Amino acid sequence: MQDLRIAVVQMTCRVGETEHNINTIERFVHRAVAAKVDILCFPELCVSGYNAGDNTEPAPESLDGDSVQRLAALSSATGLTFLAGLLERDIDGIIYNTQIVFGPDGVGGHYRKTHVPTSEIGTWCQGDELPVFTHAKARFGIEICYDSHFPEVSTILAQRGAEILFLPHASGGETAAEKKERWLRYMPARAYDNTVYMAVCNHVGDNGANRTFTGVSFICDAQGKVIAEAQSGDEEEMVVADLSAADFYEARRIPETFFRHFRRAETYARWTAEP
Repeated sequence: MQDLRIAVVQMTCRVGETEHNINTIERFVHRAVAAKVDILCFPELCVSGYNAGDNTEPAPESLDGDSVQRLAALSSATGLTFLAGLLERDIDGIIYNTQIVFGPDGVGGHYRKTHVPTSEIGTWCQGDELPVFTHAKARFGIEICYDSHFPEVSTILAQRGAEILFLPHASGGETAAEKKERWLRYMPARAYDNTVYMAVCNHVGDNGANRTFTGVSFICDAQGKVIAEAQSGDEEEMVVADLSAADFYEARRIPETFFRHFRRAETYARWTAEP
């Protein structure tokens, strides 16, 4: 890992209003470029809008469709690496909740949400891969919303080399204060236990489909401390943080506090296999 600057965006993602959403993405991409950001993360399903339970709106798109091509052209033109969420229909017709990685060379890969809760079952299927992506300055993994409730995901991504975890959300149903209090119970622990940076973002505002989101976006250092956070629960905002490679390696220097040094994977596997 090298020193780098990352950012997350909480944005209003209108269901089925792809042009509006992509225009917002473009606006924040240009802001991030001006701020010399290296990696920028947008929320879950930011291109399509979040409307779990409705199989007609928004319409899913393919990974080589118009939206992806437009965003790939944007990343190529600006040189910025950014992550954006799309409701995907794959070549076999299966629907996924997908976060796409865009970079200087266009599309750099994708991650499909691996944990689908009751409210989303029937709208999209779960993915089965936990990829780690490589940027010139760091390696990172992605967990989409509900995935963050499963500690194994963060640990596996860290074991596979991720130094930053990006957690894009479409999480409603609470006030900003309630959501922040809940998220701070466990998300910083994912960073602390695995000694990784963590960046969280969410939708904000009315999505045009009877859902209102209250934001809450923040970035934690590799010891689980919040080092940057959104100031509003009802407005779009970009949260920026500088990540220090020296701090990252210092946090991992002492084995007793770099907890994964003492993991006993073979023992966990035996316990899992036993009835």
